[in-house]
Amino acid sequence: MTVSRTKEAASYLVLAITVGAIASATANLFIQGEAIFALIGDFFGRFASPQPAENAHWIQGITLFIGAALILQIRRVFGVTHWSGPAESMFALQYRAGPPLNTRIGTGSVLAAFVACGCGAPVGQYGPVIHLGATISQGLRKRIRTPLRPDIMLSCGISGAITGAFNAPLAATVFVFEVMLRRYTVPVFVAVVLATASAYGVNQALFDHRLFLPLTISQPTLKAGILATLIAPLCALVAWFYIRSLHQMQHWSSKSTFGPGVKIASCALICALMGSLVPELLGLGRQTMQDMLLGTFDLNLLLVLLVGKVLLTSICIAWGFYGGIVAPALFVGAATGALIAKALFLLGLGDWTPLLLVNALAGVTAAVIGAPLTLTLLVIELTGAGINGALVVVTAYTSTWLTRTYLTPSYYQSQLNEILVSAKIQ
Repeated sequence: MTVSRTKEAASYLVLAITVGAIASATANLFIQGEAIFALIGDFFGRFASPQPAENAHWIQGITLFIGAALILQIRRVFGVTHWSGPAESMFALQYRAGPPLNTRIGTGSVLAAFVACGCGAPVGQYGPVIHLGATISQGLRKRIRTPLRPDIMLSCGISGAITGAFNAPLAATVFVFEVMLRRYTVPVFVAVVLATASAYGVNQALFDHRLFLPLTISQPTLKAGILATLIAPLCALVAWFYIRSLHQMQHWSSKSTFGPGVKIASCALICALMGSLVPELLGLGRQTMQDMLLGTFDLNLLLVLLVGKVLLTSICIAWGFYGGIVAPALFVGAATGALIAKALFLLGLGDWTPLLLVNALAGVTAAVIGAPLTLTLLVIELTGAGINGALVVVTAYTSTWLTRTYLTPSYYQSQLNEILVSAKIQ
């Protein structure tokens, strides 16, 4: 190796560690949106009834409308006409000859998602965190005079941001290669591992993370494995319904003559009304999934949560409350598993709630984003299920294969296909 190549490799290693640390810290700030908007809700609650339960519905409605107004301002300030997210990051990674990632639109999109997630809209954080990491990396690339490879820089930012936000270094590393980059090279792998390690170190030193959905899965048995496999076709159908709903709502929105202000105000009103009737539909749904795990809900409510979350998330993303689709997919998958488990329990076939909930959660989400191995690792890291959580790999891979082969591409892939068509890249 020549001296110049050695210096180049050393500079990339330093950059990988730096980007991982910065992305981790920024992603940790991003996921604090809920806490910030909770403080806003508490402020308004002081002027109302002293009973918190009586304030909840109208405070949630006010918070949603505040969020809508902020997102409209973000659109104006950053000149956003079309939000950007993981698909744009995929395009920048996979097609290096194409135009670079637009950091201005990326920053506006991330800020809008921060507001939407914080004010309780039923959208997720995972996709915006991915784009946050890519945007940070692209911003650094623009400020360094030496040309830097986007596949290395953006991959480091994405893995660092996912690790920082969700404390899931294994899933972050695999996701970069399974979904975003889709090719493996030693330089990129080494850089991503360093960025992920740096991000994880920042997490352990500066931030406190708790499990997203703590649960215990008993030792896998042949019966459990068969049952997990049998629910895969249903997971594929639910994933197709979710992806189809997202696309259809966005298609109708694009044909609408209403302006952005009318759309997002209407969306805030719908969310406020639905939230007053079924509050579990709003937000990320972490506590609601805990309740599903405990078997708190009956069949009718579980069905409402499944269908309602799909439709409400689709409306929000199409009409202006920009955010991620992974957390709602986890929620929908959990509702699917809880629904099957409740039906089996009522038939006297035992309580399979933990097994079916976590397998359906992984099966639906893996098919939606096209990442079965990532979801397997994510389940292990977010639930603390340990190696027993690896049982979900059967459901995740089978559901993803069925969806991709017979129903529809993943949501990220279909978005990337649209970008390629508009850019006229085959």
